[in-house]
Amino acid sequence: MADADEDVKPRSGPLPEDVDLSEEIQDFRFLGTATGNDVKIPKRGEKDFEPHETALQSNTLAASRQAMHNALSFQRVHPPKGVALATFHPESNMAYAINPKGSPLFVRMGRTLSKGEDPIGDDGLRGQRMWFLPEEVIYLVERGTIDLRWPVTEDDKDGKGLPVSLQAAYAMFLGEQQGLGGALTFERYSVYSGLKRAGYTVLRAPSFEGSGPPATAECHPPVPQRTWQAGLLSLAWLKHIFHSAEKEDQERSSIGIEPGLYRNYADIYRRLALIQWYDPTHTLAAAASQSPPIDDEIRVTYHVWKPGSSTFKKSDHGPPDFRIAVVDARETTAPSLQQLSNLMATLPYEPPKAEDQLYQKLKHGYKNVILAIVDQGVVSYLRISDAAFGRERLYERAGRGFGGKRGGRGGRGRGRRR
Repeated sequence: MADADEDVKPRSGPLPEDVDLSEEIQDFRFLGTATGNDVKIPKRGEKDFEPHETALQSNTLAASRQAMHNALSFQRVHPPKGVALATFHPESNMAYAINPKGSPLFVRMGRTLSKGEDPIGDDGLRGQRMWFLPEEVIYLVERGTIDLRWPVTEDDKDGKGLPVSLQAAYAMFLGEQQGLGGALTFERYSVYSGLKRAGYTVLRAPSFEGSGPPATAECHPPVPQRTWQAGLLSLAWLKHIFHSAEKEDQERSSIGIEPGLYRNYADIYRRLALIQWYDPTHTLAAAASQSPPIDDEIRVTYHVWKPGSSTFKKSDHGPPDFRIAVVDARETTAPSLQQLSNLMATLPYEPPKAEDQLYQKLKHGYKNVILAIVDQGVVSYLRISDAAFGRERLYERAGRGFGGKRGGRGGRGRGRRR
């Protein structure tokens, strides 16, 4: 009689959880017979483990590649209902739409410029004209939300301008165009589009095109204020500080642990703390008054808010949930400590909450930024935080006692029979 577990095992092929989809060869030949709305997402096919250099295998792979190419080159058609008409503005390298409607994306994308910022000027339509940045235009064209047109000329019969294709939108808006408010690269747009598809709200940071505003007081820990109470107690505090410093110096001066009676592990661990640690809560006045240099390769590019964030408003953005710096892996080397220090100096001081757990405090840090490393279209996110490991002393935490529930299974004992 066979074992019971063998009856549930598949007789051929690997288990579904052991299949790596990235290593499989998809068979797209069935897409050649599908037309119109019959096209569906291809499913997993059988994998060829070893090429045997036969005409049958070569023809099969060629037919599969051609079917995949035909499926990807299929022209997508968007219904004209609900599509907003937008016009490209070459002087500002942006696009605008008059009172766009029909999509919830317009709630968190685009903005109405003031009289001094509007490139067209203060006309009757300024309050209804919504401007879109280059990355917003490409994303909306990809989704079929807007119908992008060239500026209207005298030769246009319909008075709407010539339509702009998606390929033309990529050619117009991608590239380093510092003078036209652009500076949008393929790497930056890859990060932007990926986050937008995931539901995040993404806006440009002040340092998107340059160094941005100088570092302000919010980038440094607050300076403690002196009051009359502090003046009365200053002598007692100075005595306590000098006594603590002298005690720590005596503990550090002794190498190792001296023989003696120790009643807790905290005293032993304090004597082992011989290395000076970095404390981000201390700020030097000279360092706070100087603005750090901004690196052109590594700087904050986007401010990101979580999906459904209640703190974000179009009129008042509020503090972002994440700050992202886009890095091109092919053009940028690994950042040095000085580059990361300069980047951290431009971030606001946001200490972790006191009630957070240890891992959350170290992960959040007192400042944090996310590096979006783009390697030929593949985006990897890496969080860099200004953490204070020395302030989180594990030996001073009240640990959970050993042992669990008593009384056997489920915490219920047998009791004593009478």
